[in-house]
Amino acid sequence: MTKKFIASLYLWSNRLFRVLHGGSQALFEGLWMGLLPESVFDAISEKSYGAGEAYTGDAWLDSGFHFWEELALRTFFPAGGRVLVGAAGGGREIIALTRAGYEAAGFECSHAMVEAGQRALADRGIAAPLVWAPPCVAPAMGGPFDAVIVGWNGYCYIAPRERRIGFLRSLRAQLKPGATMLVSMATRTPRARLVRWIPRIANAVRVCAFRRPVFETGDSFSGRPKMHFTRRQVEREIKDAGFSVVRFYVWGGYGAVVVRVADVAAKEPGACGTF
Repeated sequence: MTKKFIASLYLWSNRLFRVLHGGSQALFEGLWMGLLPESVFDAISEKSYGAGEAYTGDAWLDSGFHFWEELALRTFFPAGGRVLVGAAGGGREIIALTRAGYEAAGFECSHAMVEAGQRALADRGIAAPLVWAPPCVAPAMGGPFDAVIVGWNGYCYIAPRERRIGFLRSLRAQLKPGATMLVSMATRTPRARLVRWIPRIANAVRVCAFRRPVFETGDSFSGRPKMHFTRRQVEREIKDAGFSVVRFYVWGGYGAVVVRVADVAAKEPGACGTF
């Protein structure tokens, strides 16, 4: 009897703890996400990366393409084409593209990572440009380009939705007709509870401050703004930005999507996984 009682007590207290923990997390993230202006989002994101050591070390920079990048390049990118890299960090993609015979250029919103990346490119004898740009802005980079890669998870750290769409449109303006873009992101299941309550609280705070509600299910604010997508949300944003989906790659809690300008996108079968 005592063992069963203690076991029941533990299970009940564990459920209570998880409810209280999840509720306090949603309240904390939603409150701050609703209170802060977008300019502070950008400052928090840059400060949270610090000097960007994880993305500027030699091991990372020389690690080559991720598997989904390799698949997308081999299937959809023109050999030797001009490729623009957004959210380029310390230049890993630029280095890998140059070594693979592409003409690459990139931009990044972290001053520290741009400075480190420029040194890394020079040390490797790579003349490709890596420039600083304000957050959520794709600067004029001397296009048009044959393709774009949005660096590892860079897209999901843009908030809210309208800024992400604006970012994609500014990239689209620098692409050739029929050009390809590869975007990676964090994913989630449609039933995830926490990412439903955080944006609800944030939007309520914004309404109380006489500001327009802008957040949607999937938006979170754990250390920095981050969007966790469902496949339907990705497709909707891609379409609104003037692209069409060509291929999905999905693994664990992450995904990547290959897209083309909407009026020339081909319908090609074969999404790898679902979310």
